[in-house]
Amino acid sequence: MKSDFRKKVIELRKNKSYDFIIKNSNKITTTLLSLEEFKKASTIMLYLDFNNEVKTDYLVNTLINLGKKVLVPITIKENKTLIPSEIKNLDSEIKIGTYGIREPKKKFIRENNIESIDILIVPAVAFDINKYRLGYGGGFYDRFIEKLRSDTLTIGLAFEFQIFDSIPKESHDAQLNYVITEKRIIK
Repeated sequence: MKSDFRKKVIELRKNKSYDFIIKNSNKITTTLLSLEEFKKASTIMLYLDFNNEVKTDYLVNTLINLGKKVLVPITIKENKTLIPSEIKNLDSEIKIGTYGIREPKKKFIRENNIESIDILIVPAVAFDINKYRLGYGGGFYDRFIEKLRSDTLTIGLAFEFQIFDSIPKESHDAQLNYVITEKRIIK
Protein backbone atom coordinates (compact mmCIF):
# COMPACT_ATOMS: atom_id res chain seq x y z
CA MET A 1 0.00 0.00 0.00
CA LYS A 2 2.62 2.51 1.14
CA SER A 3 5.07 1.54 -1.59
CA ASP A 4 2.45 1.75 -4.37
CA PHE A 5 1.34 5.17 -3.14
CA ARG A 6 4.97 6.29 -2.90
CA LYS A 7 5.71 5.14 -6.47
CA LYS A 8 2.65 6.95 -7.83
CA VAL A 9 3.61 10.29 -6.25
CA ILE A 10 7.30 9.99 -7.21
CA GLU A 11 6.15 9.39 -10.79
CA LEU A 12 3.94 12.51 -10.67
CA ARG A 13 6.88 14.55 -9.38
CA LYS A 14 9.27 13.13 -11.96
CA ASN A 15 6.96 14.35 -14.74
CA LYS A 16 7.01 17.99 -13.61
CA SER A 17 8.99 20.41 -15.77
CA TYR A 18 12.17 22.10 -14.59
CA ASP A 19 10.35 25.45 -14.83
CA PHE A 20 7.53 24.20 -12.61
CA ILE A 21 10.02 22.93 -10.01
CA ILE A 22 12.08 26.16 -9.97
CA LYS A 23 9.17 28.59 -10.02
CA ASN A 24 7.29 26.84 -7.21
CA SER A 25 10.43 26.14 -5.16
CA ASN A 26 11.10 29.88 -5.20
CA LYS A 27 7.55 30.62 -3.98
CA ILE A 28 7.95 28.08 -1.16
CA THR A 29 11.34 29.52 -0.16
CA THR A 30 9.94 33.07 -0.05
CA THR A 31 7.10 31.91 2.24
CA LEU A 32 9.52 30.04 4.47
CA LEU A 33 11.88 33.00 4.83
CA SER A 34 8.97 35.25 5.81
CA LEU A 35 8.00 33.12 8.84
CA GLU A 36 8.69 34.86 12.14
CA GLU A 37 10.05 31.64 13.69
CA PHE A 38 12.44 31.36 10.79
CA LYS A 39 13.80 34.86 11.31
CA LYS A 40 14.41 34.12 15.02
CA ALA A 41 16.05 30.70 14.55
CA SER A 42 19.82 30.49 14.68
CA THR A 43 20.41 26.84 13.72
CA ILE A 44 18.46 25.35 10.82
CA MET A 45 18.84 21.84 9.46
CA LEU A 46 17.55 21.09 5.99
CA TYR A 47 17.85 18.53 3.24
CA LEU A 48 19.76 18.99 -0.01
CA ASP A 49 17.23 18.31 -2.75
CA PHE A 50 17.39 15.62 -5.41
CA ASN A 51 15.01 14.10 -7.98
CA ASN A 52 12.61 17.04 -8.37
CA GLU A 53 12.13 17.69 -4.66
CA VAL A 54 11.49 21.28 -3.60
CA LYS A 55 14.83 22.94 -4.38
CA THR A 56 16.88 24.07 -1.36
CA ASP A 57 20.17 25.49 -2.73
CA TYR A 58 18.94 29.09 -2.80
CA LEU A 59 17.60 28.65 0.72
CA VAL A 60 20.93 27.23 1.98
CA ASN A 61 22.88 30.13 0.45
CA THR A 62 20.41 32.72 1.76
CA LEU A 63 20.60 31.30 5.29
CA ILE A 64 24.40 31.25 5.23
CA ASN A 65 24.39 34.89 4.06
CA LEU A 66 21.98 35.78 6.90
CA GLY A 67 24.53 34.40 9.37
CA LYS A 68 22.47 31.35 10.33
CA LYS A 69 24.13 28.05 11.19
CA VAL A 70 23.06 25.67 8.42
CA LEU A 71 23.12 21.92 8.97
CA VAL A 72 22.57 19.19 6.41
CA PRO A 73 22.15 15.46 7.05
CA ILE A 74 24.77 12.82 6.48
CA THR A 75 23.02 9.49 5.92
CA ILE A 76 24.38 6.47 7.77
CA LYS A 77 22.84 3.51 5.95
CA GLU A 78 23.96 0.79 8.40
CA ASN A 79 21.94 2.03 11.38
CA LYS A 80 19.50 4.24 9.44
CA THR A 81 20.50 7.45 11.17
CA LEU A 82 21.16 11.02 10.11
CA ILE A 83 24.09 13.05 11.40
CA PRO A 84 23.67 16.85 11.36
CA SER A 85 26.73 18.50 9.81
CA GLU A 86 27.31 22.23 9.39
CA ILE A 87 27.83 23.54 5.89
CA LYS A 88 29.48 26.86 5.11
CA ASN A 89 29.84 26.71 1.33
CA LEU A 90 27.49 24.76 -0.90
CA ASP A 91 29.75 24.98 -3.96
CA SER A 92 32.96 23.58 -2.50
CA GLU A 93 31.93 21.36 0.41
CA ILE A 94 29.46 18.93 -1.17
CA LYS A 95 29.73 15.52 -2.88
CA ILE A 96 27.21 12.88 -3.95
CA GLY A 97 26.74 10.51 -1.02
CA THR A 98 24.43 7.70 0.11
CA TYR A 99 21.42 7.04 -2.16
CA GLY A 100 22.72 9.68 -4.61
CA ILE A 101 21.94 12.46 -2.11
CA ARG A 102 24.35 15.36 -1.77
CA GLU A 103 26.23 15.60 1.53
CA PRO A 104 29.42 17.16 2.93
CA LYS A 105 32.80 15.88 1.75
CA LYS A 106 34.74 14.08 4.48
CA LYS A 107 37.07 17.02 5.20
CA PHE A 108 34.06 19.35 5.65
CA ILE A 109 32.13 17.20 8.13
CA ARG A 110 31.34 19.41 11.12
CA GLU A 111 29.10 17.27 13.27
CA ASN A 112 26.59 19.20 15.40
CA ASN A 113 24.50 18.19 18.37
CA ILE A 114 20.89 17.41 17.54
CA GLU A 115 19.94 19.53 20.58
CA SER A 116 21.20 22.67 18.82
CA ILE A 117 18.60 22.52 16.03
CA ASP A 118 15.91 25.23 16.16
CA ILE A 119 14.19 24.28 12.89
CA LEU A 120 14.29 21.04 10.92
CA ILE A 121 13.14 21.15 7.30
CA VAL A 122 12.28 17.75 5.89
CA PRO A 123 11.59 16.36 2.44
CA ALA A 124 8.90 13.80 1.72
CA VAL A 125 7.22 11.99 -1.11
CA ALA A 126 3.81 13.16 0.16
CA PHE A 127 2.07 14.82 3.10
CA ASP A 128 -1.47 14.77 4.36
CA ILE A 129 -3.48 17.76 5.55
CA ASN A 130 -2.69 16.78 9.17
CA LYS A 131 1.02 17.28 8.46
CA TYR A 132 2.02 13.61 8.46
CA ARG A 133 4.69 12.71 5.93
CA LEU A 134 5.30 9.77 3.69
CA GLY A 135 9.05 9.50 3.23
CA TYR A 136 11.13 7.22 1.06
CA GLY A 137 10.67 4.20 3.32
CA GLY A 138 13.89 4.17 5.33
CA GLY A 139 12.49 5.80 8.46
CA PHE A 140 15.58 8.03 8.76
CA TYR A 141 13.65 11.25 9.45
CA ASP A 142 11.04 9.63 11.73
CA ARG A 143 13.84 8.32 13.97
CA PHE A 144 15.65 11.68 13.81
CA ILE A 145 12.54 13.72 14.69
CA GLU A 146 12.00 11.59 17.83
CA LYS A 147 15.36 12.83 19.17
CA LEU A 148 14.74 16.56 18.65
CA ARG A 149 14.11 19.03 21.48
CA SER A 150 10.38 19.36 22.10
CA ASP A 151 10.44 23.01 20.96
CA THR A 152 12.25 22.32 17.66
CA LEU A 153 10.02 23.41 14.79
CA THR A 154 9.55 20.78 12.07
CA ILE A 155 8.60 21.95 8.59
CA GLY A 156 7.87 19.90 5.49
CA LEU A 157 8.33 21.38 2.02
CA ALA A 158 6.19 20.10 -0.82
CA PHE A 159 4.45 21.05 -4.01
CA GLU A 160 0.67 21.30 -3.76
CA PHE A 161 0.19 18.10 -5.79
CA GLN A 162 2.02 16.20 -3.01
CA ILE A 163 -0.68 17.07 -0.43
CA PHE A 164 -3.45 14.53 0.14
CA ASP A 165 -6.46 14.27 2.47
CA SER A 166 -4.84 11.16 3.87
CA ILE A 167 -1.74 9.07 3.21
CA PRO A 168 -0.82 5.55 4.30
CA LYS A 169 0.77 5.93 7.74
CA GLU A 170 1.91 3.93 10.74
CA SER A 171 2.14 4.73 14.45
CA HIS A 172 5.86 5.65 14.25
CA ASP A 173 5.35 8.20 11.44
CA ALA A 174 6.12 11.73 12.63
CA GLN A 175 3.67 14.62 12.51
CA LEU A 176 5.23 17.99 11.61
CA ASN A 177 4.44 21.51 12.83
CA TYR A 178 4.04 23.01 9.32
CA VAL A 179 3.91 21.96 5.71
CA ILE A 180 4.58 24.70 3.17
CA THR A 181 3.57 24.52 -0.48
CA GLU A 182 3.57 27.12 -3.25
CA LYS A 183 -0.08 27.84 -2.38
CA ARG A 184 -0.38 27.66 1.42
CA ILE A 185 1.01 27.01 4.86
CA ILE A 186 -0.61 24.05 6.59
CA LYS A 187 -0.38 24.62 10.37
